[in-house]
This record gives sequence, structure tokens and C-alpha cells, in this order.
Amino acid sequence: MFRALLINSENDKPRISELSEDVLRRDGVLVKVEYSTLNYKDCLAILHGKPIIRKYPMVTGIDFSGTVLNDPSSGFREGSKVLMTGFGMGEKFWGGHSELASVDASFLLNIPSGFTMKNAMQCGTAGLTASMALLKLRDFGLTPESGKILVTGASGGVGTISILLLKKLGFHVIGATSNKENVEFLENLGVQEIIETSTLNSAKILDQQKWIGAIDTLGSKALAGVCAHTFAGGAVVACGNAQGMDFPTSVAPFILRGINLFGLDSVYQTIANKKRAWELLAQCLTDYDLDNISTEYQFKDILDLAGRLIENRVTGRLVLRIQES
Repeated sequence: MFRALLINSENDKPRISELSEDVLRRDGVLVKVEYSTLNYKDCLAILHGKPIIRKYPMVTGIDFSGTVLNDPSSGFREGSKVLMTGFGMGEKFWGGHSELASVDASFLLNIPSGFTMKNAMQCGTAGLTASMALLKLRDFGLTPESGKILVTGASGGVGTISILLLKKLGFHVIGATSNKENVEFLENLGVQEIIETSTLNSAKILDQQKWIGAIDTLGSKALAGVCAHTFAGGAVVACGNAQGMDFPTSVAPFILRGINLFGLDSVYQTIANKKRAWELLAQCLTDYDLDNISTEYQFKDILDLAGRLIENRVTGRLVLRIQES
């Protein structure tokens, strides 16, 4: 028997349930889950179900790290420390809010050298997204000498890890937040300048040029404002839609200033791209860095935490200790 956060149907309330191992797929890699996370996407699934959840019953959780118990494919040895992010887990396939998980071997990665299982989930999908966004900016050619980089949603999971990575690599970072209570937190992370998100929402289609690059987690009016303030020839990575799916702007920033807008999907990336991003995270981030931006909770707290996160009442990363201490 094992515990998992199960949602049986569209009208069913999520609850931590006791399940038999017989309900798990038999052809997958069996993993004892040690840590998982709580992301905004997880909260939408837990509190609202569709459209995040594609079929029922569903065990939520788009991330986990743990120890391999058995692998019929022989791709992973028993005792291997592995992590999983994306690939439709918690949406189409049972996810990581569970003491046991059985998943396709192609979904798993060995935890990078220098990282613990907890470190992996202190990063999770948010860290993977941040790392991939930064790699896009670097591959485009931006360096610390190119100019300032803006990070929106700066106190969220993607935002905080983006800031840590940018600072480690020597960039001047501007953070955008809608909550004045986060200012001290962001200053402690090393953000040199802080702006209110509302200033992005009210920007003109073309406005004063303020940064050469940006990592945007908000979408909607904020992303339009980010583009309006980007220097000619600069680059913006769009990797979130916390403010909305719309994009109310014109072609002006793209044809008059030649800025570049890159989209980023961290869910269905190749294993090679994910390995590259995880290696950057492991090279740059220490226990001290990750402890500063994350808080560990017990699995039993997950439903309360989901309500707090969806209401924007938490800062940084939420790490779930799945196994009872």
C-alpha cells in the first residue's frame, strides 16, 4: 500500500488516499518517491481539474525525485537516484504526489552530480524552465556585457531561480513584482533594480528602452510591456502565462526595433536539452542558494498549500517531503 493525492473524477474532491501497488502500471520504472513539488500548474489541477487533467482518475504532481526500486527495461539500476519533470505527468499520466510512481524509463534522468534528491526538487520544473530560458538568452549571444536582464514574476519559482542563475553568471538583474512585501526578499537574492509589474501593464507599444533581454513568466499585458521596453536587437523568452494567455501588442517592437521573442516549453523537451539545463543548475546553485528560495513541507500539507499558492500567498519554491520522516 502507498499514499497518493488522487482525484477520481471531475466532480470528486482531491484527497490523499491509500492505494494498492496493483493499480500502478507494470511495465514502468518503479520509483520510491522521496520529494516532489507544488507548482502553479499542480494547483490548477488540484483545485480545478480540467483542462490540466486530461483523464481520470489522476494522481497529481508534475515533478518528483526518488530511488529506483525496479526497472523492467534495465535502463536504471536498483538504487539509482532519479528525477522526473514534465512529459504529461499529473496530466495524462499519474504524477509525483505519491509515495510510489511507475513511469516510462524515457521520462527519467539521473540526478546530476553534486545535487541531492531534495536539490532536484528545490529546482523542479521551475528550475528547469529558468535554466532553459537562460540558455536561450546565452545561445542568442547575450552576455553580462550586453546589458541588463529583466525577470518578471520575480518572487515565483521560475523567477527566483532565473535570478540566482543570472547573478552567478554575472548579469545585472532587474526584477518585476506586484507585491511590495517581496522587495526585501528580492534584494537579498541580489536583484539590483526592482520595478512594479503595473509599470509593464501600462507601457506604450513602443516605450523607453530599458533592458537587452528578459525572462517573462506572466504573458498578457506584462509581456507586451516587456517587449515595449526591450532594446533594439534584444531578446525576450516567454515561458509562462500567470497573468493571461493573451498578448495585446503590435508588430512594432519586432519590425521597428528588431527584438526577438522566443517561446519556451519545458514539458516535452528532449532528454539532451534537459540534461544540459540540469547540468547548468548543478554547476551554479549551492545548498545555500536553494535553501534561501525554498521551504520544505510534509506531504500531508499539500491541499492547504495549494490554496495558498493559487492566491499568491507564498514566496519561492514549495518542496514536498513525500515519505514520512
